[in-house]
Amino acid sequence: MLERKGPCKPADRPAVSRVALITGAGNGIGAETARRLAAMGHKLALVDSDGPAMARMESELDGGAGVWSVVADVRTPGSAAEVVAEAAARLGPVGILVNNVGGNTIRTPVEDIEPDEYADVMRLNLDPVYYYTRAAVPGMKSARWGRIVNLSSIAGRTRTLFSNAAYAAAKAGVIGFTRQCAAELAPFNIAVNTVAHGPIATERIKRAWETKSREAQADILAVIPAGRMGNVEEAADAVCFFCGDRAGFASGAILDINGGLFIA
Repeated sequence: MLERKGPCKPADRPAVSRVALITGAGNGIGAETARRLAAMGHKLALVDSDGPAMARMESELDGGAGVWSVVADVRTPGSAAEVVAEAAARLGPVGILVNNVGGNTIRTPVEDIEPDEYADVMRLNLDPVYYYTRAAVPGMKSARWGRIVNLSSIAGRTRTLFSNAAYAAAKAGVIGFTRQCAAELAPFNIAVNTVAHGPIATERIKRAWETKSREAQADILAVIPAGRMGNVEEAADAVCFFCGDRAGFASGAILDINGGLFIA
Protein backbone atom coordinates (compact mmCIF):
# COMPACT_ATOMS: atom_id res chain seq x y z
CA MET A 1 0.00 0.00 0.00
CA LEU A 2 1.21 3.51 -0.77
CA GLU A 3 1.82 5.90 2.07
CA ARG A 4 -0.70 8.65 2.48
CA LYS A 5 0.50 11.87 0.87
CA GLY A 6 0.78 15.13 2.75
CA PRO A 7 -0.99 18.40 2.00
CA CYS A 8 -0.84 19.72 -1.54
CA LYS A 9 1.99 22.09 -2.42
CA PRO A 10 1.04 25.76 -2.82
CA ALA A 11 1.45 25.44 -6.60
CA ASP A 12 -1.29 22.80 -6.58
CA ARG A 13 -3.80 25.00 -4.82
CA PRO A 14 -6.65 26.37 -6.92
CA ALA A 15 -6.85 30.06 -7.73
CA VAL A 16 -10.35 30.11 -6.24
CA SER A 17 -11.56 28.27 -3.14
CA ARG A 18 -14.70 26.34 -4.10
CA VAL A 19 -17.35 24.53 -2.12
CA ALA A 20 -17.11 20.79 -2.72
CA LEU A 21 -20.01 18.52 -1.83
CA ILE A 22 -19.11 14.85 -1.41
CA THR A 23 -21.60 12.04 -0.87
CA GLY A 24 -20.46 8.92 0.96
CA ALA A 25 -17.80 11.08 2.60
CA GLY A 26 -17.50 9.19 5.87
CA ASN A 27 -15.12 6.47 4.78
CA GLY A 28 -13.03 5.10 1.92
CA ILE A 29 -12.62 7.04 -1.30
CA GLY A 30 -15.05 9.75 -0.24
CA ALA A 31 -13.19 10.47 3.00
CA GLU A 32 -9.79 10.55 1.29
CA THR A 33 -11.15 12.84 -1.42
CA ALA A 34 -12.42 15.17 1.31
CA ARG A 35 -8.98 15.28 2.93
CA ARG A 36 -7.30 16.13 -0.34
CA LEU A 37 -9.78 18.80 -1.38
CA ALA A 38 -9.50 20.38 2.08
CA ALA A 39 -5.71 20.43 1.72
CA MET A 40 -6.18 22.21 -1.61
CA GLY A 41 -8.11 24.97 0.14
CA HIS A 42 -11.67 24.05 -0.74
CA LYS A 43 -14.60 24.24 1.66
CA LEU A 44 -16.41 20.97 2.22
CA ALA A 45 -20.00 19.82 2.53
CA LEU A 46 -19.86 16.17 3.59
CA VAL A 47 -22.83 13.82 3.30
CA ASP A 48 -23.14 10.32 4.71
CA SER A 49 -25.66 8.14 6.52
CA ASP A 50 -23.02 7.23 9.14
CA GLY A 51 -23.32 9.78 11.94
CA PRO A 52 -20.16 8.81 13.88
CA ALA A 53 -18.14 8.87 10.66
CA MET A 54 -19.42 12.36 9.88
CA ALA A 55 -18.50 13.59 13.36
CA ARG A 56 -15.06 12.04 12.99
CA MET A 57 -14.43 13.63 9.60
CA GLU A 58 -15.59 17.06 10.74
CA SER A 59 -13.32 16.83 13.79
CA GLU A 60 -10.37 15.63 11.70
CA LEU A 61 -10.75 18.49 9.23
CA ASP A 62 -11.14 21.02 12.07
CA GLY A 63 -14.76 21.88 11.38
CA GLY A 64 -15.47 25.58 11.62
CA ALA A 65 -16.67 27.69 8.72
CA GLY A 66 -14.86 25.57 6.13
CA VAL A 67 -16.44 22.18 6.82
CA TRP A 68 -20.08 21.24 7.23
CA SER A 69 -21.34 17.68 7.54
CA VAL A 70 -24.83 16.27 7.47
CA VAL A 71 -26.26 12.83 8.14
CA ALA A 72 -28.66 12.10 5.30
CA ASP A 73 -30.10 9.19 3.33
CA VAL A 74 -29.03 9.94 -0.24
CA ARG A 75 -31.66 7.52 -1.54
CA THR A 76 -34.41 9.97 -0.59
CA PRO A 77 -35.26 12.16 -3.62
CA GLY A 78 -36.04 15.34 -1.69
CA SER A 79 -33.00 15.30 0.56
CA ALA A 80 -30.52 16.26 -2.18
CA ALA A 81 -32.14 19.63 -2.85
CA GLU A 82 -32.27 20.33 0.89
CA VAL A 83 -28.61 19.39 1.39
CA VAL A 84 -27.39 21.46 -1.57
CA ALA A 85 -29.42 24.48 -0.43
CA GLU A 86 -28.15 24.20 3.14
CA ALA A 87 -24.54 23.80 1.95
CA ALA A 88 -24.91 26.94 -0.15
CA ALA A 89 -26.38 28.86 2.78
CA ARG A 90 -23.57 27.81 5.13
CA LEU A 91 -20.54 27.74 2.84
CA GLY A 92 -21.45 29.28 -0.50
CA PRO A 93 -22.62 27.89 -3.85
CA VAL A 94 -21.60 24.31 -4.57
CA GLY A 95 -19.02 24.35 -7.36
CA ILE A 96 -17.71 20.78 -7.08
CA LEU A 97 -19.91 17.71 -6.70
CA VAL A 98 -18.46 14.26 -6.06
CA ASN A 99 -21.13 11.58 -6.35
CA ASN A 100 -19.25 8.90 -4.48
CA VAL A 101 -21.90 7.05 -2.49
CA GLY A 102 -22.54 3.45 -3.50
CA GLY A 103 -22.05 -0.12 -2.46
CA ASN A 104 -21.11 -3.46 -3.90
CA THR A 105 -23.28 -6.56 -3.73
CA ILE A 106 -22.57 -10.25 -3.46
CA ARG A 107 -22.14 -12.47 -6.49
CA THR A 108 -25.66 -13.68 -7.22
CA PRO A 109 -26.93 -15.37 -10.41
CA VAL A 110 -29.29 -13.07 -12.25
CA GLU A 111 -32.23 -15.44 -11.79
CA ASP A 112 -31.76 -15.23 -8.01
CA ILE A 113 -31.77 -11.43 -7.80
CA GLU A 114 -35.09 -10.46 -6.28
CA PRO A 115 -36.90 -7.36 -7.63
CA ASP A 116 -36.59 -5.58 -4.29
CA GLU A 117 -32.85 -6.28 -4.19
CA TYR A 118 -32.42 -4.98 -7.74
CA ALA A 119 -34.33 -1.81 -6.89
CA ASP A 120 -32.26 -1.29 -3.72
CA VAL A 121 -29.02 -1.50 -5.72
CA MET A 122 -30.31 1.17 -8.12
CA ARG A 123 -31.49 3.39 -5.26
CA LEU A 124 -28.03 3.37 -3.70
CA ASN A 125 -25.70 3.35 -6.71
CA LEU A 126 -27.50 5.22 -9.49
CA ASP A 127 -30.44 7.29 -8.23
CA PRO A 128 -28.41 9.59 -5.91
CA VAL A 129 -26.17 10.58 -8.82
CA TYR A 130 -29.24 11.97 -10.53
CA TYR A 131 -30.69 13.55 -7.36
CA TYR A 132 -27.55 15.46 -6.40
CA THR A 133 -26.60 16.44 -9.95
CA ARG A 134 -30.09 17.82 -10.54
CA ALA A 135 -29.88 19.82 -7.31
CA ALA A 136 -26.38 21.22 -7.89
CA VAL A 137 -26.54 22.11 -11.60
CA PRO A 138 -28.65 25.31 -11.38
CA GLY A 139 -26.08 26.97 -9.11
CA MET A 140 -23.23 25.84 -11.34
CA LYS A 141 -24.99 27.21 -14.40
CA SER A 142 -25.45 30.57 -12.68
CA ALA A 143 -21.74 30.66 -11.84
CA ARG A 144 -20.82 29.31 -15.29
CA TRP A 145 -18.36 26.94 -13.63
CA GLY A 146 -18.72 23.45 -12.20
CA ARG A 147 -17.09 20.09 -11.76
CA ILE A 148 -19.09 16.90 -11.29
CA VAL A 149 -17.28 13.61 -10.71
CA ASN A 150 -19.32 10.42 -10.63
CA LEU A 151 -17.86 7.25 -9.16
CA SER A 152 -18.54 4.20 -11.29
CA SER A 153 -16.77 0.85 -11.27
CA ILE A 154 -15.04 -1.66 -13.45
CA ALA A 155 -18.40 -3.44 -13.21
CA GLY A 156 -19.86 -0.71 -15.40
CA ARG A 157 -17.12 -1.13 -18.01
CA THR A 158 -16.92 -4.90 -18.46
CA ARG A 159 -18.14 -8.07 -16.80
CA THR A 160 -17.71 -8.10 -13.06
CA LEU A 161 -15.87 -10.86 -11.22
CA PHE A 162 -16.88 -9.67 -7.79
CA SER A 163 -20.54 -8.64 -7.92
CA ASN A 164 -23.71 -9.22 -9.93
CA ALA A 165 -25.85 -7.97 -12.81
CA ALA A 166 -27.77 -5.42 -10.73
CA TYR A 167 -24.58 -3.67 -9.61
CA ALA A 168 -23.15 -3.82 -13.14
CA ALA A 169 -26.32 -2.24 -14.53
CA ALA A 170 -26.25 0.56 -11.94
CA LYS A 171 -22.61 1.40 -12.55
CA ALA A 172 -23.06 1.29 -16.33
CA GLY A 173 -25.97 3.66 -15.79
CA VAL A 174 -23.65 6.07 -13.97
CA ILE A 175 -21.42 6.17 -17.06
CA GLY A 176 -24.33 6.78 -19.43
CA PHE A 177 -25.71 9.50 -17.17
CA THR A 178 -22.26 11.14 -17.03
CA ARG A 179 -21.87 11.23 -20.81
CA GLN A 180 -25.26 12.80 -21.41
CA CYS A 181 -24.77 15.41 -18.70
CA ALA A 182 -21.30 16.21 -20.05
CA ALA A 183 -22.76 17.05 -23.45
CA GLU A 184 -25.58 19.14 -21.98
CA LEU A 185 -23.47 21.09 -19.51
CA ALA A 186 -20.21 21.74 -21.39
CA PRO A 187 -21.54 25.07 -22.81
CA PHE A 188 -21.84 26.31 -19.21
CA ASN A 189 -18.20 25.43 -18.35
CA ILE A 190 -19.40 22.49 -16.25
CA ALA A 191 -17.26 19.38 -16.72
CA VAL A 192 -18.80 16.01 -15.87
CA ASN A 193 -16.57 12.95 -15.67
CA THR A 194 -16.36 9.43 -14.28
CA VAL A 195 -13.79 7.55 -12.24
CA ALA A 196 -14.33 3.81 -12.78
CA HIS A 197 -12.30 1.93 -10.22
CA GLY A 198 -11.48 -1.71 -9.74
CA PRO A 199 -10.84 -3.39 -6.37
CA ILE A 200 -9.87 -0.68 -3.88
CA ALA A 201 -8.69 -1.52 -0.37
CA THR A 202 -11.22 0.51 1.60
CA GLU A 203 -11.82 -0.41 5.22
CA ARG A 204 -14.93 -2.37 4.23
CA ILE A 205 -13.04 -4.31 1.58
CA LYS A 206 -10.17 -4.95 3.98
CA ARG A 207 -12.55 -6.48 6.51
CA ALA A 208 -14.04 -8.75 3.84
CA TRP A 209 -10.53 -9.61 2.62
CA GLU A 210 -9.46 -10.80 6.05
CA THR A 211 -12.26 -13.38 6.08
CA LYS A 212 -10.90 -15.10 2.96
CA SER A 213 -8.37 -17.88 2.95
CA ARG A 214 -4.86 -17.23 1.65
CA GLU A 215 -5.68 -19.39 -1.35
CA ALA A 216 -8.76 -17.30 -2.15
CA GLN A 217 -6.78 -14.08 -1.74
CA ALA A 218 -4.09 -15.38 -4.09
CA ASP A 219 -6.70 -16.35 -6.69
CA ILE A 220 -8.15 -12.83 -6.66
CA LEU A 221 -4.79 -11.09 -6.91
CA ALA A 222 -3.74 -13.41 -9.71
CA VAL A 223 -6.31 -11.92 -12.10
CA ILE A 224 -5.13 -8.34 -11.45
CA PRO A 225 -2.06 -7.62 -13.61
CA ALA A 226 -0.68 -5.21 -10.99
CA GLY A 227 -0.83 -8.06 -8.46
CA ARG A 228 -2.57 -5.99 -5.79
CA MET A 229 -5.65 -3.98 -4.99
CA GLY A 230 -5.61 -0.24 -5.37
CA ASN A 231 -5.63 2.10 -2.42
CA VAL A 232 -7.94 4.99 -1.58
CA GLU A 233 -5.17 7.53 -2.16
CA GLU A 234 -4.86 6.47 -5.79
CA ALA A 235 -8.59 6.64 -6.35
CA ALA A 236 -8.88 10.03 -4.62
CA ASP A 237 -6.07 11.42 -6.77
CA ALA A 238 -8.09 10.55 -9.87
CA VAL A 239 -11.21 12.20 -8.45
CA CYS A 240 -9.33 15.36 -7.47
CA PHE A 241 -7.85 15.75 -10.95
CA PHE A 242 -11.35 16.04 -12.39
CA CYS A 243 -12.27 18.58 -9.69
CA GLY A 244 -9.66 21.12 -10.76
CA ASP A 245 -9.51 24.07 -13.12
CA ARG A 246 -7.09 22.22 -15.38
CA ALA A 247 -9.64 19.51 -16.11
CA GLY A 248 -12.05 21.87 -17.84
CA PHE A 249 -11.56 20.38 -21.31
CA ALA A 250 -12.05 16.83 -20.03
CA SER A 251 -15.77 16.19 -20.05
CA GLY A 252 -17.55 12.91 -20.55
CA ALA A 253 -14.28 11.10 -19.85
CA ILE A 254 -13.84 7.82 -17.99
CA LEU A 255 -10.68 7.34 -15.96
CA ASP A 256 -10.09 3.64 -15.27
CA ILE A 257 -8.24 2.86 -12.03
CA ASN A 258 -7.93 -0.93 -11.91
CA GLY A 259 -4.30 -2.10 -12.09
CA GLY A 260 -4.71 -3.33 -15.67
CA LEU A 261 -7.67 -5.57 -14.86
CA PHE A 262 -9.66 -3.85 -17.65
CA ILE A 263 -8.07 -1.93 -20.52
CA ALA A 264 -10.41 -0.20 -22.98
